[in-house]
Amino acid sequence: MAIRDSMKKGTAELVVLHLLRSGRKYGYQIAQEISTRSGGLFTLQEGSLYPTLYRLEKNGYVSSETEFSPNQQRIRKYYSITDAGRAYFLEVREEYRQVSEGIEKILREDVPRQK
Repeated sequence: MAIRDSMKKGTAELVVLHLLRSGRKYGYQIAQEISTRSGGLFTLQEGSLYPTLYRLEKNGYVSSETEFSPNQQRIRKYYSITDAGRAYFLEVREEYRQVSEGIEKILREDVPRQK
């Protein structure tokens, strides 16, 4: 499972930034959308999602805004992508595509069996 976890960590920023391009979202909403859009094949639990959001915010790629419900009982922190985040997303997406293409080429090749 270590490889799968590493792959998720490496793609989490890309996926989160992609979803935020359509508008601001709160953490649970992001997690649900990731799961739904991937047909349940890709999920981010709180232990991965929030550190990803905090890292993106620390690096200036997302900003956050806290909102309270009318009765001040419920707090939601909404995340939005910044201009720097949009530029970073394009850069990371291109890197991801290149790596994915290279891996697919390797996996498509028949590897001769050693005798």
